Amino acid sequence: MTDKIATDSDGVQASLRRASQALSANNLGEAARIIAALEAAHPENGDVWGVKSEIALREGRWEEAISAVDKAIEAGGPSVHRLVQRARCYGLAGRIAVARAAAFAAIEAGASCTDHLNILASVLTRCDENAKALELYERALEASPDDVDALRGCVTVRRFLGNLEAAESACDRLLKLKPDDYEIIFLRSGLRRQTRDRNHLSEIDAALKSGRADWRGVVQLAYALSKEYEDLGDFGKSFFHLSNGAKIRRRHTHYDVEDDVRIFDSIMSAFSAESIRAREGNGFDCDAPVFVLGMPRTGSTLVERIISSHSMVESAGELNDFAIELVSLVKEQNDAAPDRLALPAASLGLDMRELGRRYVEAAAQKRAGAPRFIDKLPLNSLYVGLIHLALPQAKIVHVSRDPMDACFAMYKYLFKHAYPFSYDLRELARYYSCYLKLMNHWRAVLPGKIHDVSYEALVADQEGQSRALIAALGLEWEAGCLDFHENSAAATTGSASQVREPIYRSSVGKWRNFESQLEPLRLALEEFGVMAPA
Repeated sequence: MTDKIATDSDGVQASLRRASQALSANNLGEAARIIAALEAAHPENGDVWGVKSEIALREGRWEEAISAVDKAIEAGGPSVHRLVQRARCYGLAGRIAVARAAAFAAIEAGASCTDHLNILASVLTRCDENAKALELYERALEASPDDVDALRGCVTVRRFLGNLEAAESACDRLLKLKPDDYEIIFLRSGLRRQTRDRNHLSEIDAALKSGRADWRGVVQLAYALSKEYEDLGDFGKSFFHLSNGAKIRRRHTHYDVEDDVRIFDSIMSAFSAESIRAREGNGFDCDAPVFVLGMPRTGSTLVERIISSHSMVESAGELNDFAIELVSLVKEQNDAAPDRLALPAASLGLDMRELGRRYVEAAAQKRAGAPRFIDKLPLNSLYVGLIHLALPQAKIVHVSRDPMDACFAMYKYLFKHAYPFSYDLRELARYYSCYLKLMNHWRAVLPGKIHDVSYEALVADQEGQSRALIAALGLEWEAGCLDFHENSAAATTGSASQVREPIYRSSVGKWRNFESQLEPLRLALEEFGVMAPA
C-alpha cells in the first residue's frame, strides 16, 4: 500500500513538472490539459491548484486565478510561495484592499528571496504602498545588486514618489547592465530638464544609429531625442525626431479616427436632454466620487493634486471601473455586449442605481478611507451623461487648455496604449474637434453639472481658481490646496515630475516654439471648427 501511494505521488509530481515546463514554454493549452486531469484525480493537491492559478493569470482570468490560489492555500497551507502568489493574483485583479493585506501577510511570513520581493513590491506599487515597495526593491538589490527587475522597480517607484535624482541614478545603473533598454532610455530623458552640460544626446543618438532597436525601440529613442533637444532649445531637431517617431508609431497602429467620430455622434444622439430628463432620479445615492476629466496632457494631474491636497479628498488614480461596470451590466441585461455604436443607446436601459452602486463598490478597492475620492480617467468625458444618471451627487470637473497647446502636448507624448489618434496631426485635430463638440453637448443637456477649469486661468490666478474649484466640490477652503507640490502622495501619470514643482507658466503657449512645424495642425483645427482662421 505504501509503495502504491509513493508511486502515485511520483506520478503527480512528474505531471506537475510537465505542466510547469509547458508553462515555461508558454504552451498554456498543454499545461491546462495536464492540470485538468490532475484536478479531477487529485483535487486535494495544493500544487495542482497553484499551477491552475498561474495558467489563469497568464490568460487574464483573474477571478479564476484567485479562486485557484485560495484553494491551493486551503489544501496545502499558507506557504510563503503561495502567499506571494495570492498577493499577485489579487493585485492583477485590481482587488487592492485584499492584495495589500495579502502582500503584507507574505512579508510577515518571511518572504525574502529576490523574486518574491520583486513580486510583492510590484503588488504594493499597485496598492499605492510606494514607500514599502521601495523598501522591498532595495532589499532585493542588497541580495542581488544586478537584478534588472528590482532596478526597474526602483526607477518606477522613485519617479512616483518624486525622488527624481535617485530615479535617474537607478536608470543609469540599469542601462549599464542592459544598454538596449529603450523604454528606460526614454523614461530617463523625462525625469528632469536636460542642459548643455548634462544630457544624453550622444548616447541616445548612438543607440539609434546602431540599428539594434526594433520599431518600438526606435520610437522610444526618437521621443527621447525630441525631449532633450527641446530642453536645449533646438526646436528644429526636436520636431524632426518627434515627427519621425510619431510616423513610425502611427504606421504600426491599427486605427481609423472615423470610427471614433461615429462613437461621438452615437453618444450625442442617445443622450438628448429629453432622454436624460426621463431617467433622472433613479441613481445611487453617494457623494464620494469626484470625476476629473478632459483630454490628456491638459492639466488634469495638476487639478487632481490641488483637490487631493484637501484633507477630505484622496486620489484613486485613473480608474477604468465606470466603463467596466457599464459594459458588464449591459452584457447581463442583454445577454451579449452590443457593438460600440449601439452601446450608448443600450446603456440608457440600464438600472442606473445598480450601475452607480457597482462603480462605487469597485472604486472602494482602490481607496484608503477619505470621505471623497478622485477618479482622473480622461476618457470618462464619454460617460458624463451616464455618470449624472447613475451618480447624481458626484461632482464632475472638466479641465481644458488652449487647443494648440493641448494638441501639441498630446502629439509629443508617447502613450503606452491609449490615444491612438495622437500620432498624426490631422487625426489629432479631428478627434479633438469631436471631443469639444461632445463637451459642449454635455453642458447644453446638463446645465450647471460640470465645473470647468481652464489651465491658462489656473496658472494665471492659482488661488482664485483653486478656491472656486474647492467651493464647486462643496468643500471648505483649506490653504494646503495651494501647496499641492508638497503633496507626498505618489503621482503615477506622465506629469509625475511636473507636479512636484509649484505652478509655472512656461507651458502656456509652448507650441509657438514649433509654430512653422505645427502649421498643419493649426489649419486642421481651423477646418474642423475648433479655431477661427488666423
